[in-house]
Amino acid sequence: MKAMKTMGGAMVLAGSAMFAGSAYAGAGANVNACISLPTKPAQAMTVSVTAGGAGTHCMNDKGNSTSFTVNSAGVTCAPVGYVEAKASSTKGDTCATDSSNWPLSYSISNTAFSGATQSGWSGSGTRNSINLENPSKDTVVCGSGTLCNATSWNWDHGTQGPLYIIFQPQGQ
Repeated sequence: MKAMKTMGGAMVLAGSAMFAGSAYAGAGANVNACISLPTKPAQAMTVSVTAGGAGTHCMNDKGNSTSFTVNSAGVTCAPVGYVEAKASSTKGDTCATDSSNWPLSYSISNTAFSGATQSGWSGSGTRNSINLENPSKDTVVCGSGTLCNATSWNWDHGTQGPLYIIFQPQGQ
């Protein structure tokens, strides 16, 4: 019985240490930028994606810009990396109370297709969430590379998604 109490106490301490270590981490996920086309393009299309930039506020990690080729119908994705909200105030900022915002935009070479979304990130209790704010028409966020129709998504705190922000240029 004494061993169980000690083990239980150790588990409580370990759990507290784990929580204390993540107390300043904000909602974070591995993010993918995607293009969804209803039909195969006549020729391969080069998509340029910009992660972060103007409008980024209170983010620890902003991902990386990338480019990829789309040459088929359906959803084609590329990773932009890890993105994480800043949930604490350090160095004189007010991120403990400010909203965490992260923009993502795309353009397709030699076409008129381009678009963007601003996203709000938050974490509370055991859940993290992303909410697309002012997205280009038909832009969605999903938990897989399969097209959905959500403009917000929740995932468990302590996990890293993944998230898929899917632009649908032909809907614009």
